[in-house]
Amino acid sequence: MKKLLIVILLAGTHLFAHAQTDGMLLPLLVVGDDTFPTCTLQEVMVVSKRVFKNQVDQYRYNQLRQNIIAVYPYAKEAGTLFSELNEQLSTMDKKKDRKRLVKQKEKELDMLYENSLKNLTVTQGDLLVKLIARETGMSVYDLIKEFKNPMSAFYWNKLSAFYGYSLKQDYDPQEQRDIEMIVRSIEGTL
Repeated sequence: MKKLLIVILLAGTHLFAHAQTDGMLLPLLVVGDDTFPTCTLQEVMVVSKRVFKNQVDQYRYNQLRQNIIAVYPYAKEAGTLFSELNEQLSTMDKKKDRKRLVKQKEKELDMLYENSLKNLTVTQGDLLVKLIARETGMSVYDLIKEFKNPMSAFYWNKLSAFYGYSLKQDYDPQEQRDIEMIVRSIEGTL
């Protein structure tokens, strides 16, 4: 019975594929004497339901998710600005013009984000440092060192150490699996 059903389905598919060739709606793959209808599907990320050992672990994960949701837009914006700034700086020859552009961008960023970034918690600040490293491919320390100066980078790194984290953190998706999974789920909904 099962074999008969499979043969009927294959025959029906074959007829359907030939019916579609008249209107050229489905692309066909021909292998030897066989013709197979094909289609391209969008990429789908399949994630199994997460099982936690206890409620404390689930609470920590939910807190991590909330904190990432709070800081991810800033990190995404930092990545975009980093790309745009590098593009603009690559067209400039004079060091003086480059410095002027960096100072102008710094003032714009201060006006836009200074107050909201001051209200972040220490945990959110640490996550923002990791997410900026993820978006730009460089640690925040290296970004400050490149666009400001090494002394500023040293100062801000020492200040961040006072709060318990480092600006020299690079982002490793394998090491930061929970963060990576949450960010990918956020990106999937955008």
